[in-house]
Amino acid sequence: MAAAFSVHQLRFVAEVAAPLRLPPHKGSSLRGGLFEALRAQFCLSPAACGSPQAAAACPVCFLLAPVQEDAPRGRDLPRPYVLRPPADPRTDYQPGERFEFRFLTFGRALGHFPYALLGVQELGRRGLGVGRAGFHLQEVWAEHPLLGRQERLYRAAEPVVAAPALPITADQVEAEVARLGATPRLLLRFHLPLRLIEAGRLVAVSNWRFRPFFQRLAERLLALSEAYAEPLPLRFDRLLQLAERVETVDNRLRWWDLFRHSSRHGRLLPMGGLVGEVVLAGELEPLLPWLVWGQFTHVGKYADHGNGWYELVPAG
Repeated sequence: MAAAFSVHQLRFVAEVAAPLRLPPHKGSSLRGGLFEALRAQFCLSPAACGSPQAAAACPVCFLLAPVQEDAPRGRDLPRPYVLRPPADPRTDYQPGERFEFRFLTFGRALGHFPYALLGVQELGRRGLGVGRAGFHLQEVWAEHPLLGRQERLYRAAEPVVAAPALPITADQVEAEVARLGATPRLLLRFHLPLRLIEAGRLVAVSNWRFRPFFQRLAERLLALSEAYAEPLPLRFDRLLQLAERVETVDNRLRWWDLFRHSSRHGRLLPMGGLVGEVVLAGELEPLLPWLVWGQFTHVGKYADHGNGWYELVPAG
């Protein structure tokens, strides 16, 4: 029987070895570099990566191209992690300075943490950003943002790596829901771009509505939990009815126009979306568990790059 759905949030701390320049949204560079490092050094089946057999046998294929023929929502599974870059606009780092990013992993994918660690170390050797600047991984921490706790898993000066042991679980999500209370208003603060398509149109500031956002979030939560744990008890019809009645009483969103370079397509692809804040009002309490989970799974296109990262703030 599959284990209950959980999330592990890991913070990687790196020290820059040469002048490093990254784009304002660092997620695409970090994810692309980590992919290259893992595939080049640790993939057991590079030619077969993207097949169910490779995903079942190779930890790197499992992370990069998870596929399952009998999956309830199609053979291509959502990737079992989110690589969350810093949200600050800083782009330049000097030797000796540190930068951090977070790696969130879902359910049984935690067992592949050692490969993520090896991949980041290899990425530091291969280099990152403009000019392929190297870095040294200094520390890895497990974090539990709901409990305000952290534990160090790795330190460069020490040979031992500890297993992550601070899972975000359903019980803690319920405790957070109780802390938020039956709030009549809730603020969603989007730190990294939310990119959604609704009825064939890109969701922009002018056509933002809560229901399409919540529907994509619920679909993502169910797909992740089905693929990597015991499915979450989402009652779609009832939840979407409630989401339809939630009002946006204050829209402070703006569009962040971004592009990423795709080696596969040989061109720039758009990955921009909405950032900023919205204030919601309505019957929010039944929706809160899923909104709390979504802070850690992200939502929308390019979620694995860090897109669609938001936090919940009571708005009175």
